[in-house]
Amino acid sequence: MLSRDQRQRILAAAAEVVAKRGYQDTTIERIVKRAGVSRATFYENFDNREDCLLVCFAEATAELRRRLAEAAAGIEGWPEQVRAALTAGLDFAASEPALARACLVEVMTAGPRAMAIYEQALQGFAPFFLAGRELDGASAELPETLEDSIVGGIVWMVHQRLLRGEVDAIPGLLPTMLAFALGPYMGEERAAEFVAAEPA
Repeated sequence: MLSRDQRQRILAAAAEVVAKRGYQDTTIERIVKRAGVSRATFYENFDNREDCLLVCFAEATAELRRRLAEAAAGIEGWPEQVRAALTAGLDFAASEPALARACLVEVMTAGPRAMAIYEQALQGFAPFFLAGRELDGASAELPETLEDSIVGGIVWMVHQRLLRGEVDAIPGLLPTMLAFALGPYMGEERAAEFVAAEPA
C-alpha cells in the first residue's frame, strides 16, 4: 500500500498534468515522472489514469464540501451563508487552479463514467439552495430544477475563467454569482441590495 505522501503526490501530479495537457494527452508516464514515483508505485493504488482522475475528483469534491460547510457554519441567515460558502468555494478554486481545471474542465473529456460522476457531484450541492424557497416573499411557483440550474450556472462561471486562464479573476465572480444564486428567491432588487451591502 502506498504511503499517504506518495499517494497525494501522485494525485497532485495527475491534476497538474491533466490541467496542463488535457486528459487525452495525459499518460501514466507523465504522471509518475511529475510525481517522482515509479509506474509500479502508481499501480499499487490506481487501476489506470481514469481511476486516478476520479479519485482526484472525489477528494477535491469532499474538500470543497468541507470548506463550504465550515464557511457557512455558525452564520445566521441563509443569504449570508450563501455569501460565505461561495466566497470559500471561489477561494479554493483560485488557490488550486490546476486541481480546479482538472475537476471542472478536463473531467468532462474523460468519458461517460467520469461525466456521470461529475453530474452526480453537482446534483449533490443543489440541496444547499433549497432553503431559499423558505425565505419571506419567495415564490411558491419556482421550477423544480431551479437548484440544479443554479449550481450548474455557478460552476459554468468558474469553468469559463479556468478555460481562459483567468485564475486571478475567479474571486471577483462573487457579486455576479451571488446575484445569480439569490435572485430567484429574493427577487432581483432585494438580491442586488444584499450583494451591494458589506458583509457583517
